[in-house]
Amino acid sequence: CLQHITQSFLTTGVEDCLYLNIFTPILPNISAIPPWFSTIVFFHNQVFIAGDSNMFRPTYLLDQDVILVTVNFRLGVLGFLSTEDEVVPGNNGLKDQVAALIWVRENIQAFGGDEE
Repeated sequence: CLQHITQSFLTTGVEDCLYLNIFTPILPNISAIPPWFSTIVFFHNQVFIAGDSNMFRPTYLLDQDVILVTVNFRLGVLGFLSTEDEVVPGNNGLKDQVAALIWVRENIQAFGGDEE
């Protein structure tokens, strides 16, 4: 997402950044596997001003039988600017996270994950 890198005084990223990465174990035939995999949803945290989910690779966690979902969300002023009124109430970044959790709950079974 669009973010300001303080060390170099540059702005990097794009506004079109709301997406999920879904990593699953290798499944030969998902319909033949009755137990659903536990699902981990990971939100990166760099003080809500910089970073993205691509910084964290799933290698370690996918050694286990889990599904890993990493989430990008709006950062900085696009995600957390507020004028403390109804014009710009703020917390769009947190609203992005809630929307991602809802999407995962509604769709994770298509990837072999447990919706609970």
